[in-house]
Amino acid sequence: MKISPLLIYSSLLSFIGLLFISSSSLFEAEKTIGDPYFFLKKQLIWLLLGFICLLITSKIKLNIVINNSFRLYFFSTILLLFVLIPGIGLKILGARRQIDLGFFNFQPSELFKFTSVIFFSYLFSLTEKRNLKNLALYLGLPLVLIILEPNLSTTVMIAAIVISIYYLSGAEIISLFSAGFIVTLFSFILILVSPYRLARVKTLFNQQSDKNQNYHSEQMLLSLASGGWSGKGFANSNYKYKFLPKISTDSILAIVGEETGFVGLTLITYLFLLLISRLIRIAQVATDLYERLLLGGIACWIAYQGLINFAAIVALIPLTGIPFPFIAYGGSSLISLFCALGLAINIENKYSKLLYSNHDRNQENRHHRHSHHSRR
Repeated sequence: MKISPLLIYSSLLSFIGLLFISSSSLFEAEKTIGDPYFFLKKQLIWLLLGFICLLITSKIKLNIVINNSFRLYFFSTILLLFVLIPGIGLKILGARRQIDLGFFNFQPSELFKFTSVIFFSYLFSLTEKRNLKNLALYLGLPLVLIILEPNLSTTVMIAAIVISIYYLSGAEIISLFSAGFIVTLFSFILILVSPYRLARVKTLFNQQSDKNQNYHSEQMLLSLASGGWSGKGFANSNYKYKFLPKISTDSILAIVGEETGFVGLTLITYLFLLLISRLIRIAQVATDLYERLLLGGIACWIAYQGLINFAAIVALIPLTGIPFPFIAYGGSSLISLFCALGLAINIENKYSKLLYSNHDRNQENRHHRHSHHSRR
């Protein structure tokens, strides 16, 4: 039995994440909690739960997922409402984004990424439901709830994922442009009416305008630059001790860059691209429209989340708080991603003969070409 490449790539990224969470969080955990391995131990638990969820979703019948897609969407939307209620949602740094479950803080917006991919893939696989009205009807309320947390970056990302699924389903160009225009317009309005968001954007274009706003971005860039080509060596970062914000979450790629340099970041990018390209490859082979949309939605989710985090690290966009997939510390994101990958592996197994027969055929063709040229 062949091991899924999706499992291999995601496991390697998660293992790299564990290494750098252990490296970057020792000082922070010792200082704030008194246990230097606190974050590492929690991430290990979440990783184990993630693998269990992947195993379940990789074996479940897809018809069960399809038949319950609206229930999953509705449940996750209700949780987005609950997180805004004082006493249920935790208020941290002025925002209500998490629910305290006792053993960990759960972020409903991460679950909604997963359920939205399932639900909208099914919705837009139905020709009669594939229209701008249904896009606005089912996406509008959840986005408003996430904005109220407030969490604009996650709102924009979820909108981008769903609109991408809408595009992949064969939606009309006019409705696609309309959806994109509405999301962009509201994003600009929300930035303009929010002083702290506006300050971040102004600082992005004029880094001398506000040194306090720009401090964290500068430190990330300095951390990356100090790593050079090959880095300072594992666990030898200087910036993790006092300069970088949220070391094991938002800034973890800066630590990776500082300790492993350009070479290490290139390796992570390569694994990241292999994972996305594998999802696309399975989607190309799949014959069912729902399966293709589901795989496309998962690929967009992982790609957009990685690109946004990377762009924030190198100061192309303001810091967003969106974690890098599989590597950054956090249970809600990790478990949701593994649930999604389990469904992707589920579909991959369905088309395994076709996928691997094509691969073997390509290998054989390359061998024949090589032999032909060598004889010449």
